[in-house]
Parts: sequence; C-alpha cells; structure tokens
Amino acid sequence: MVDSINRIASALDTAKVITREAAAVATSKLGESSYAYYSQNINPQQLFTLLNSRNSREIRDAMKRIISIMASDDDSIDVQVYFADVVKNITTNDTKVKRLIHLYLLRFAENDPNLTLLSINSLQKSLSDSSSELRCFALSALSDLKMSSLAPIVLHTVKKLVTDPSAMVRGEVALAIIKLYRAGKHEYHEELLEILNFLMADTDPKVISCAIFAFKECYADHLELLHGHFRRYCKVIRQLDSWSQSYLIELLIRYCKQFLPKPTVVDKSSEGSLRSCPLPDRYNEIEYPLYDVVNHPDLDLFLKSLNHLIYSSNPAVILSCCNALYQLASPMQMKNTRFIEALVRTVTTTTNQGNKEMLLQTVHFLSILDQTLFLPFIKKFFLLPTDPIVVSVWKIQILSMLINESNVKEIFKELKYYVGSAHLPEKVVIMAVKGLSQCGRLSTSWESHVMKWLINHMESHNLSASVLDAYVNVIRMLVQKNPTKHLRIIFKLADLLAAQRSLADNARAGIVWLFGEIASIEFKICPDVLRKLIPNFPEEGPETRCQILVLSAKLLSYDIDNFKQAQNPANGDSNAEEYNQNHTYYDFSSSRISQMYNAVLYLAKYDDEFDIRDRARMVSSLFDSGKYEIVSLLLQAPKPTTRNDDFIISARLEIHAPEIRNFFKVLPWNTEISEADNDVRVGVALKDYNKYKKSFSSQSFISVNSARSFTSTSNANSAGINDDSNDGNGISGKSNINTFASQNGKKYRLQSLDEFFSDIPERKSKSKRIIRVEEESSDEDEDESEESSDEYSDSSLETFSSH
Repeated sequence: MVDSINRIASALDTAKVITREAAAVATSKLGESSYAYYSQNINPQQLFTLLNSRNSREIRDAMKRIISIMASDDDSIDVQVYFADVVKNITTNDTKVKRLIHLYLLRFAENDPNLTLLSINSLQKSLSDSSSELRCFALSALSDLKMSSLAPIVLHTVKKLVTDPSAMVRGEVALAIIKLYRAGKHEYHEELLEILNFLMADTDPKVISCAIFAFKECYADHLELLHGHFRRYCKVIRQLDSWSQSYLIELLIRYCKQFLPKPTVVDKSSEGSLRSCPLPDRYNEIEYPLYDVVNHPDLDLFLKSLNHLIYSSNPAVILSCCNALYQLASPMQMKNTRFIEALVRTVTTTTNQGNKEMLLQTVHFLSILDQTLFLPFIKKFFLLPTDPIVVSVWKIQILSMLINESNVKEIFKELKYYVGSAHLPEKVVIMAVKGLSQCGRLSTSWESHVMKWLINHMESHNLSASVLDAYVNVIRMLVQKNPTKHLRIIFKLADLLAAQRSLADNARAGIVWLFGEIASIEFKICPDVLRKLIPNFPEEGPETRCQILVLSAKLLSYDIDNFKQAQNPANGDSNAEEYNQNHTYYDFSSSRISQMYNAVLYLAKYDDEFDIRDRARMVSSLFDSGKYEIVSLLLQAPKPTTRNDDFIISARLEIHAPEIRNFFKVLPWNTEISEADNDVRVGVALKDYNKYKKSFSSQSFISVNSARSFTSTSNANSAGINDDSNDGNGISGKSNINTFASQNGKKYRLQSLDEFFSDIPERKSKSKRIIRVEEESSDEDEDESEESSDEYSDSSLETFSSH
C-alpha cells in the first residue's frame, strides 16, 4: 500500500514539473523574458536530453541555452562537452537550429577537428538544396570553419556556386573569397582572382556589392580589373549597398588618378589668348580668379554619378563623395555641388557620437583648406545642451576658423555666452576663450574689445585656476602684438598680479614674462612690478620664480645700456678714449635695479629647483665677467609673437585623427597616360543569371515579351459594347480583359468559373434499389445463411455503384 502511494506521489511530482516546463515554453512565445527565465532553469543534464530529442523545438531550446552561455562567458557550464551532441543535429531541417550550430562550430571547430569533419558531409548536401537560403548558409558555414584541410573543399564549392541562379548565393561566394584569401592568399591567388573577375561581371547589384567588398579587401592593388567595368559601375552605383558605394568610390578615385589624364584649368579672366595649366596637386591653389575646368569624359561620368548619392543616409558615403571632389575636382566644382550642405546635414542629424566626431574633423579639415565652404552654415555649429565635450570642442574650433569681418559680431556674442556659462565643462570654456583670441586677430579695435571684456569678466567672477590661465594667455598674446597701443591693459595686468593671488603659476609667469618683453618700450613701470614681486618670491610657483629671475636680469641689462647711452659722446672721436674708460664703471652698489637683481639672485641660488639654480649661476657669471654685450644678445633679443597653439597646430592639420589624415591624403596623378588607354574601358560581356530561374510568376506569364500577351482590342461582337478608352472618356460597362492572343495571332477567351462548368452535361441519377432482408428462423442451415450474407454484400455494392 505504501509503495503504491509513493508511486502515485512521484508521478504527480513528475507531471507537475512537466506542466511547469510546458507552461514556460508556451509563455516564451509571448516574450523573451519568460523564455530567458525558462532557459536558465535548464541544467547540464537536461541539455543532453534536449539535444538528443526528436522534437526540433527542444533541440532549438537547448541550442539557445548553449549560445547564451557562450555569449555571457558563463564558466558554470562547460559547453564544449556537448560537441558531439550538437554536431549530430546538423542534419536537421530547421534552419534556425542550423544557424545556432554554425555559431557553435565557429567557436569550437578547431578544438575537435575530427568530430567537425562529421558535419562537412551534411553541409555539402545542403549545397544542392532547392532553397537558396540553405545553400547560402552551407557555403557560409564551410568557409567560416578555420581548418586548413577544408580549404580545397571550400575552393571547389566556390567554383561550383559561382554560377548559382540565386544572387544571394553568388554574393556569399564573394564573401567566401575573402575568407579563403586570408587563409591562404599565396596558394589560391590566381584561382580566386579569376572567380572574382567572374563575379564583377554580374548584372545583379547585390552580387556587385559583395564583389566590390572582396575586391577592396583582397585585390585593391589590381586596379586594371576595373577597366571593363568602370563606366557600368558609374551608372549602377546608386543601386549598390551603401557600404559598397563608399568602397567603390575610394577605388574609383585611385583608378582615376592612375588611368585618367589630369584635368586642365583654363583661364577665363584674361582677354585675348586663353591661358591654361594642369589642375594643381594642392587644393585651392589655382591662380586664375575666373577659370573653367576641362575633364576627361570618363572623369566627368564619375563625378556626375556622385550626384545621385547626395541624399544618402550613410555618413561614409558622404565622406567618400567629399573626398572624391577634393581629390579630383576644383574648388569651384566642389562649391557648385551640394555635398557641403549634405555634409553639414549629416553632422546635425547623426546620433552616433563617434561618427559625429569624425564628421566634425572633416568639416574642420576642409574649412582650413577653404574657409568659404562653410560660411553659410555657421549656425549649424553652435553648441547644443546635449553635445558631449569632444563634439563641443570641435564645434568651437570650426567657428574659430570661420571668423571674418562679416560674422565676427555673431560669433563673438556666441563665444561670450559659452565663456560666461556656468553649466559648460571647463575644457569647453577654455576653448571658447581661445576662440575669442581669433576674434581679436581681425583688427586692433577688436583686440582692445576682447581684452577689455576678458579683464572685466575676470575681475567680476570667481574663476578656476585653469580658466584664469587661459584668460591671461589670450590677453598676453594680444598685448604682445601691439604693446604701445595697449598700455592701459598692461597697467591692469600689473594690478592683477598683486590682487589675484589665486592665478595659476603658468598665468602669473606669463604676465611677468610680458613685462620683461615690454621693458624696452615702457621701462618705467617694470622696476616697480619687480619690487612688488620680490617679497613673495619663495611663495611663487617654479615658473613664476624663473621668470622673476629673468625679469631682474633683463632690467639690469637695460639699465646698463641706458647708462652707456647717457655716457656716449654725441660726436667726434676726441673723447672716445675717455668713454671707453668711463662706461666700465657702472656703479652696481648705488643702482636700485642692481640691488633688486642681487636680492633675486641670492634667493635663486638657494632655490629648490635645480633649473632656477643653474640659470642664476649662468646669469651671474655673465655679469661678473663684464660681457654685457653677450647679456644683451641673450636677454634683449626680439621674441616672435605668441601663438595660439590650438589653432596654429590645427592649421598644420596635425590635430586630426590619423584616419582622417590618411583618408584625405592627396594621391599623385599619373602623368604617363596615352590617348590609346581609352580603349581599355570598353565594356566586357556581362553574366545574366535570370534566365536560369526555374519558377515564373503570373506577371511573367502576362508580360509583353511572353508567348501569351493580353490584347488591347475589345471583343465588340461578343460583348456588344464599344471601346471608348482611346478617347480619354470614362470606362464603359466592362473592360475586355478576358481575351488574349498567342504568338501565332490566334485569339482565345478566358472563361469564368460558371461558364466553364456550364458545358458539363447533367447526369441523370439512377433509382435506388431497396433490399429488404427477412429474418429466417434459427433452424436454417449454415449454408443458407452464408448465401444470404453473400447476396446482401453483392446488393450493397450494386447500390453504392448506383449512387
């Protein structure tokens, strides 16, 4: 009794578990979350059971669980132990399961090559399947297996499927060429090149897209393969895949540079004889103010084909088109196209930050070459609240490159807002401050305007050390250009040194250096500035201390020169000997400047920085030796104007990413091109596989070129109505669409379903025979009962036949 109860209880528990699993599988159809919960409850032993099941649904669940473990790098279950159970399911008819097994084999095929070979036979059988999707999958699976022993099989398969009726399969052949090339490019080079050349002559755009990708990856140096396809590719470029369009444009740029003659620039501004010259290698270096460009017809064909791609949503296509115009066209041709507008539109609409950064670098690159390209779109580069730091910095650099007299007020107003904004990052504010320096470079009035605004803003706001450093550097740079015209600004800088103790070391050192530079112009204020700096010398930063030492040496040098000029005789050589004796007696002890120099020198000799100590010993040795001419040459030499490094470096195109610099690298034109080379671009014979299709649709059956085509004439005798369709009026009663003619001209009329069955004669039903069976007495013989049963069966058959 107890055993029976235990059996019933265990059966109920098993049924309960099965019911829950079935419910989980059923709910998995409603959402991925339910299925994920169900798949997580599959233990390793259940995976073996599911993989060996005859139900494709259970096999699929097991494979999904295995792939999810592989994707998550879960170490709790070793999925490699299921290799044999997974591989044997390659014979299933479920395409989804085959794809999952394919992913599994990509990961573990090299670990167990012997078991992997068991799946090759099944994959080879799939290559002959009627479904193009299965053939494509089989070729992809074979070519993806990283086993050197499979390379001959894959090569044979590629040769077999290169003429497959399906464009999908032929496209996969092109991708298989890339995998074979990477596996053994030297061994199969010639054979793969022949197959690729075969695919490039295909008429299907999908196959051409894959062939171009394979060509760029494997045989990009064999540009001669494009001879017979150049003109056709220019015409069908709009039908290709977007990435293939980008690859093809890059290949055709190199082809044009190699096999087409250089364009000629004709001067239209001069009267009389027209001057002409080849298109310059560097962009925007044409000397003629008004010119026309004469291109080769094939080059014109390529440049005109790019106009169809102006509305492409892929940023790579827009960049490739801009590169083609930059490499092959003149600045005037680039301005006349709408690709600059398309580039700006792509910058504003793309949501990928990496793409946006690359696009902004491209805009900055082109704006350096030609500022006028993006002048109509300056508002597109104003900052947005959602812009990240990198994007904001590039936008400010672009605005700084586009500043001119016509838009300086608008850009200056925008940059002031960025500088005074509290929510912007510090790096963006610093870049905006440096952008203001570009506004000050336009004229002296703008210099004063920018410096006054910066000083007022600096005094009225509590700024960080790095931002203050940027303020001072910009002011110092603008002052150095015209120091005599900005003396008031210099006086404010002197007050700033005493008032703003929170200035960064670099900023204070820059101001001190500036006073040393203007000592030759306005010497009177410099000693007083040095006097205020000496008491706080130990508290200053290392750069500021070094500049204080240099300032003291410069002032002493200028003071000695002033003493020499005061003692120098005005004319004649009578007192020359007396002058040579007196000028050496400069009284260092009575000079205030000399005393300040000695105080700074004494502090510098015991400084913690060895650089400051070394400078102090060098300067003191020069003065002690009396070689004041050498001191003047070292300290009073004119310095170049301070540069805004962020924008000067950008003018040398060194701040852009290496990908941008390599992408826009100017390729040289081939000057050794003869006129006979035009014959090489004659179109080759194309491969059209549409004729090999085994199925036909109703449209092909009713097409104009088919054996049976609909006629436009009406059957007035049978319908009894006139055809008024030619006069443009309304359609009468019934349109005659039921008549068609054969190639021989014989007319046929399609019948309706009622008309078709109306020709069938009616069949008269026969009268039913009714057989009555009378029950006999039980005393009859068996033979009589058998005879009656036979008679009944015969009559029943006869009755069924009568119906």
